[in-house]
Amino acid sequence: MTYALPGLLKTSITASSSVGGVDSPFVRTRAVLDMVKGWEIMKAVSEGTEYLRENSEAFLPLEPREDYDAYLARVNRSVFSPFTQRLIRAATGLVLRKPITLTGDPYWTEMFKMDVDGCKSDLDEYARRLLMCSLTYGQSHILVDYPAPSGAMSLAEERQQNRRPYWIEIDPTNIYGWRLDRESNYGNLTQVRIAERAVLPDGAFGEKIYEQMRVIEPGRYRVFRKKETIEDMYEEDSGAYAGNMNSPAGETDFKLAESGEFSLGEIPLVTVYSGKVENLVSKPPLLDIAYLNLAHYQRQADLIHSLHVASQPMLVMEGYDDQTKDLAISVNYAMATQPGNKVYYVEPASSAFEAQSAEIKELQMQMATLGISTLSQQKFVAESADARRLDRVDTNSMLAMVSMELEQKLQKAFNLSAQYVGIEPPQVKISRDFDIERLIGQDITALTSLFDQQVIDREEFRDILVQGEVLPTANEAKSE
Repeated sequence: MTYALPGLLKTSITASSSVGGVDSPFVRTRAVLDMVKGWEIMKAVSEGTEYLRENSEAFLPLEPREDYDAYLARVNRSVFSPFTQRLIRAATGLVLRKPITLTGDPYWTEMFKMDVDGCKSDLDEYARRLLMCSLTYGQSHILVDYPAPSGAMSLAEERQQNRRPYWIEIDPTNIYGWRLDRESNYGNLTQVRIAERAVLPDGAFGEKIYEQMRVIEPGRYRVFRKKETIEDMYEEDSGAYAGNMNSPAGETDFKLAESGEFSLGEIPLVTVYSGKVENLVSKPPLLDIAYLNLAHYQRQADLIHSLHVASQPMLVMEGYDDQTKDLAISVNYAMATQPGNKVYYVEPASSAFEAQSAEIKELQMQMATLGISTLSQQKFVAESADARRLDRVDTNSMLAMVSMELEQKLQKAFNLSAQYVGIEPPQVKISRDFDIERLIGQDITALTSLFDQQVIDREEFRDILVQGEVLPTANEAKSE
């Protein structure tokens, strides 16, 4: 098997391609197009302030009759608060709080675990990226690859030449379509299309970047490449674009660039789900929070703009003669007026911003209700002890499901890798320890005070200390 992805295609997620009656591999299927809107929302909250500013007209609309320069100034003052991304990182950190353990042949534990992708990524680092992508888009993918040997080789010879399986991360937005076996083996993949970029030398120092599509079927693959370049190098001196902007490749303007076979009788694509609907179809599990996060961004941008506009009171002078010269307003000057004239400042009342501030706080509370406060350890609302326990149980259930899915799919990827090298796969184990409230000194002091004041009883005090990893569990105490 000789295919190695030269670089994943990082294009805009937005797709306008048609889905019916087209023989081009470069069009997205309807199932993919149905997921695009959710992907765009999640991409926005994941990328943060810079991305939202660059795509401001989609996420911070121009107000009716608003001057465009004033609009750009409002956009450049906007700041995104990354609640959703913080939640994703927190959840990932909790699931992979402890290292993944492998048991089995030393080939896996000594060699493969420290470099699973051929780019020196160890298993824990790779799994962390995989899980963050899955929590963002509802799915992430591993493509298990293996360079084809030139002639017959023993396992020892392959190891000597560092010929080994490796895993390729596939961004879900690069999956353009698939087909499933609807008859003999229902649900199994019979075809998948993956968008890529091929970077090829051009002249002594330049390069050309081609859009291409890898079509994988059981036992074989094909690579189709658009005939025209979509991007060339920029001219270093002027910074001007040097590509052919007037003749982009069309959807049907492509050719077969590469093809080959591999030994596996199935497509070596492993999908890690966090919001599965059906095979290769998912919904981002945090999409509702992402919508709230964007609403929070818009309201906060409005408030920042309003405060900017109203930060300098307006001077009003009644009876002022506009022919008067050399008028200066400063703390070092005094101004005399004619009888009956008035000089005063006009500024909005503070109550004018209270409604905006209240709405922003309400959005924060809604995000907290959906899980932000529990997983990110940021508390927006007061909770009773019982409410926190119930919240933690629900959170742990979600984390347990995600952890189990990741463990199973890593195991499947190892099973596929083992088929290439002909040895038994290792056993994968991910810890289910999701204790999230590690206490610090200030926390312990505060809890002690509550105990002394009889606000909490001895049993609850000890339970909190155990959960916060200050005291050992009963089993840990016995073992010591």
